[in-house]
Amino acid sequence: MTKLLLVEDEFLVRLGLKTFIPWEEFGFELIGEAVDGLDALTILSEMSCDLLITDISMPNMDGISLMERVKELYPHIKILILSNYNDFQYVKRALQLGASDYILKLTMQPEDLQTKLQQIRMEIEDERKKQEETIQLSRNAFQYRQEITMEKHLRDLMTMQYSEREAGELSQEYEDLLPSFPWTVSLLKIDRYESVVDENRFKSEKLLRFSVMNVLREIMRKYREGHIVEMDGGHFAMISGMGAEPMLQEMAECMHRYLKLPVYFGMYSPIERAYDLHEAFGFAEEALLERFYNDSNRVIHYREQMFTYNALPISSRDEFLDSMARHDKEALQKAIRNMADAYLEEGIRRPYPDLVRERWLQIVHLFEVFLQDRGGNLYSIMPYEGKYPHHVVRLSESIQEISEWLIGWISVFFEHLRASTVHQPRPEIQAVKKIIEEKYSTSLKMSDLAKEVNFTEPYLSSLFKKETGETMIDYMIRMRMQKARELLKLPHIKIYEVADSIGYSDPNYFAKLFKKIEGIYPQEYRKRYIH
Repeated sequence: MTKLLLVEDEFLVRLGLKTFIPWEEFGFELIGEAVDGLDALTILSEMSCDLLITDISMPNMDGISLMERVKELYPHIKILILSNYNDFQYVKRALQLGASDYILKLTMQPEDLQTKLQQIRMEIEDERKKQEETIQLSRNAFQYRQEITMEKHLRDLMTMQYSEREAGELSQEYEDLLPSFPWTVSLLKIDRYESVVDENRFKSEKLLRFSVMNVLREIMRKYREGHIVEMDGGHFAMISGMGAEPMLQEMAECMHRYLKLPVYFGMYSPIERAYDLHEAFGFAEEALLERFYNDSNRVIHYREQMFTYNALPISSRDEFLDSMARHDKEALQKAIRNMADAYLEEGIRRPYPDLVRERWLQIVHLFEVFLQDRGGNLYSIMPYEGKYPHHVVRLSESIQEISEWLIGWISVFFEHLRASTVHQPRPEIQAVKKIIEEKYSTSLKMSDLAKEVNFTEPYLSSLFKKETGETMIDYMIRMRMQKARELLKLPHIKIYEVADSIGYSDPNYFAKLFKKIEGIYPQEYRKRYIH
């Protein structure tokens, strides 16, 4: 309802206005009536008002003086002037002061007054709506800034060790936005995140994260508590109250149903104070490692001593090399299958996944040694299912994925051995390979290579692929990455210098290519060999 105050010194005029206008039907609430300006100011000091209908000529304080005071004290109030014919100069002044309209008392018809009142009421409602929207926008902006700041602090609390005092102060600062203690911390991981990004199904990584966050927030809102923090690499951390598993299960189901994304959660509880959040986050991360061995549980609870630092040794090195020499594909496949089964055996404490990956890398190294002894190169083998051995071992989500891929790759390995034994490339192709090996760090063009051997570019490309099993571009990348691995073992050479020295002016592009083959970025590769 629009609240209205009537100010008129003539009793009969006041009576007529109250009698002839059905105020409530038109959305007005008459909060009172005053006989002059002073009386009106007294009422306004005690009651809220939206519209003032006032006469001009009144004792004690006239309408003009009243308007001046009202505009000063209550600028939101609309004013409708009641006027006589001889008040025109006053009306003009009233309009200058901001009166919405005026009406002549002597010729006033109820219909005219009703029309003006309706127009003014619509103005009031429009302004009120705009004001509410402005207030809501300001409130939303403040809440957004507060949530962004809180998210940063929570991320820091999880990934860095704060002092007990600092952590306590932060939890007090945001206690109205966070659930009451004890807390549960959960860490979501999008399965095969890098593959999802490469598929480009969501157009961009930013849009992918945005879509995930929307689903998670919608479900968390349903459970009415908690906060989500976006982490790196397809991870999202959540702080919630106890009993979070039903919410996490629903999140996993909705992520699969709406976004076609399989996700896993590691969780830890209870957390009795913010200071313990850093350690709890580490426990949630550790719980997620269980995914390496078992993909049946979407929500994995942390348990003490989940993993051991003792990894099973690989079977005899000589047996592996002997099987390769005998081209015994079945023996190698069986050895790999047995190795995976040993780690998956029930009732044993399983090693930390990184230790198991190291064991698989040792297996890959045996294949590499076997080829090197025969003048070959592991990296010259064509990718199997679009992947290279080091990449698979380092980035696969589970031990089953690693073993199954290697079992399939062994056939490719032996096919490569057979082809390299029985076939030597034509002299022209050998010449092209030699040029690439000598000039891989330059801006070498395929057209230049074709001229060197007097072939057309299309013919050379086709022939090179037929003779070697790989494209000229792939061969040049392989040469560049081979040199990069050598340079990365020299700590005094910076990463961007490595990239530039092998022909890449963009270090980021070099890093992506390197990871596609090795499964890790150049900086991490360097750390593993230097430390």
